[in-house]
Amino acid sequence: MIKGVDISNLNGLVNINLIKNRGNSFIIAKATEGSTFVDKYYSYNIKQAKDLGLIVGAYHFARFQNKTKAIEEANFFKSIVSGYKPDFVVLDVERQVSGDITEVCLAFLDIISTIASALIYSNPSYIRSYLNSNITKYPLWIAHYEVSSPSTVLWDDYVIWQYTTKGQISGISGYFDLNYMAELFYNSFGTRQPVKPSPLIAQIKALQYNLNIDYNAKLIIDGIVGPATMAALKGIQNIVVKGHRSHVILWIQQKLEQYGYLKENSYTSMLYDEATFQAVTELQKNWERPTDGVLRPETWGVFLNN
Repeated sequence: MIKGVDISNLNGLVNINLIKNRGNSFIIAKATEGSTFVDKYYSYNIKQAKDLGLIVGAYHFARFQNKTKAIEEANFFKSIVSGYKPDFVVLDVERQVSGDITEVCLAFLDIISTIASALIYSNPSYIRSYLNSNITKYPLWIAHYEVSSPSTVLWDDYVIWQYTTKGQISGISGYFDLNYMAELFYNSFGTRQPVKPSPLIAQIKALQYNLNIDYNAKLIIDGIVGPATMAALKGIQNIVVKGHRSHVILWIQQKLEQYGYLKENSYTSMLYDEATFQAVTELQKNWERPTDGVLRPETWGVFLNN
């Protein structure tokens, strides 16, 4: 899976270079909402992302409830984004409506698909309530959180999965929506070279393996931090204290070396010793976590997203 971030005016002025440097390969920027609102950071976001060689998507937040308004909003969105040549465009539907809205959404999507590849963004509950199988004419960007794999309802699969709204990126304040993009979809953009799997996914797989052998966590080794993986980490929170020894400690030490908090040969491998404890508290201080060396979910969030 390919890592990426979606952003809007709610994120303020974002340093796109920092996002890229954290292993993200695509940006999805909000462009418009309804028939009058233009995101004030859209042009900056998409230009910076394209200049850095990222795959770039543009999305519209829908407010329409009938076909006439859908066509109006589609033409408005098209007038704003066409000049910036996004790699793909998205209809974001999540506002409550009355009855099935499939044909209304298709009217919008048919118009914006003349700009670039068109996707629809939604969540499982909304899809079940307001859409039917005709909507699968267009690929799915699914929003589904705290699961090991998302429910796609009408679709066989997704092309993008928004898996959290609480992501953090080193050097940037606030939360970000984080996503995975299917490699087949990513590689369909011919101007880019196919990418190798993210090293972070391999690291998470190694952590899941270590949780299994150290603590019999019985996790699926998939490189995705779902509820089961987080539950396993919470379960060892009170076990991983000074003097504790395990493969998970070695995994933490290797990550701390990667970040520059630990130096090679400065610690006892696999042991939560004083050097490792101090490195953890220094990381916690820099990331504004409680500086007590306890590996709570908020501290694991640093290790698992960077």
